[in-house]
Amino acid sequence: MLSEDELIRIIQSTVKSRGRVRLGIGDDAAVLTDGTVITTDAYAEGVHFDLSYMSLRQVGERCACGAISDVVAMAAEPEAVLVALALPRVTSLQSAVCRSPSPRPSPARGEGVANAVRELYRGIEGVCKEMGCEVAGGDIIVADQLMLALTVTGKTKTPKLRSGARPGDHLYVTGYLGSAEAGRLLLAEQVRSQKAKAKSQSGGEDADEVRSQMSDARCQKWGRGADAGEVRGQMLEARSLKSGSEGRGAKGDWRLPLVSRHLRPIPRLGAMLALKSRIHGLIDTSDGLATDARHLCEMSGVRIVLDAEALPVLPATMRFCAEKNLDPIDFVLRAGEDYELLFTSRHRLPDTVSGVKVTRIGHVENGRGVCIRRDGRVLPVTVSGYDHLEVDHGKTGC
Repeated sequence: MLSEDELIRIIQSTVKSRGRVRLGIGDDAAVLTDGTVITTDAYAEGVHFDLSYMSLRQVGERCACGAISDVVAMAAEPEAVLVALALPRVTSLQSAVCRSPSPRPSPARGEGVANAVRELYRGIEGVCKEMGCEVAGGDIIVADQLMLALTVTGKTKTPKLRSGARPGDHLYVTGYLGSAEAGRLLLAEQVRSQKAKAKSQSGGEDADEVRSQMSDARCQKWGRGADAGEVRGQMLEARSLKSGSEGRGAKGDWRLPLVSRHLRPIPRLGAMLALKSRIHGLIDTSDGLATDARHLCEMSGVRIVLDAEALPVLPATMRFCAEKNLDPIDFVLRAGEDYELLFTSRHRLPDTVSGVKVTRIGHVENGRGVCIRRDGRVLPVTVSGYDHLEVDHGKTGC
């Protein structure tokens, strides 16, 4: 199977420029000659989001955050969002997920779908409101599973590109690394645990019947409509976030910041606007630190040297890695979906900008590739983050 980068290069060699686009394929978004920035992101159920632990509002929030982040990563202010929505077929849903041993009264199917779509768009609208942009249209079709494609436009007179890094720059990142991926893994683990428990309690029932019972939450979303109060989803309920017999309420659980960053990775628009004039090269950490730093290197023709001791990692992520016997440095190099800003600047920047943590995590020099300084040695970074064409689809990621 070709990698995503290899396939992109094939597309680049196939299509031709006609002078209407200032910057085309190869960055977080395209830039037109008038300064319009435009990007498109596609999201599919079972690949980019998981309805077994996410509400439809959370799906809308998460997809909107990911798409808008690409515009912010070009140093542009988002303006409009267009949503192409593929609704799952009713018959497919009924046969695949809505078989229940104890049918309950429900509104008409049309009302349930209307409520579900309303919740999905409430999630998108909530993020748009926070980012100062708006939903401007889209398209609706019917397919075998839930899919969304979000196109986001923005404006900037001075886009910041992946090709902007220069030798002598410092390398910075906003927020924390690895939080979203740790949150995703925690939620996926909880779902697996619930499925195993249900199977155990079934006394050897047919596996299809067990799966049917575990899909009840998804059935409710499309068959009966989503609950407007389902803001954090079932995995953030206190009973789901207990820690053994000494479990605390969800508000005090150590996993909450990790789960929150996975479900709602709000783009760093305020920090970008405050730092824009001091940024050279810019990208967001959608695919993981190792992969995204490599993108900066390849597009700028430079080498990046990371400082392992400087990488900002939440104590909760460190605890997660310790419990799973994972090397935290290796984990954050691979972990994507944080949607933090990774950028270079010639300036020494403050530790906090617009309420967001900013950390110097390395520097740019002449050469090629990504290296990391660790335990007194400088070693090449050989690990990679997310690749859409090589992903294990049992591991939902974006």
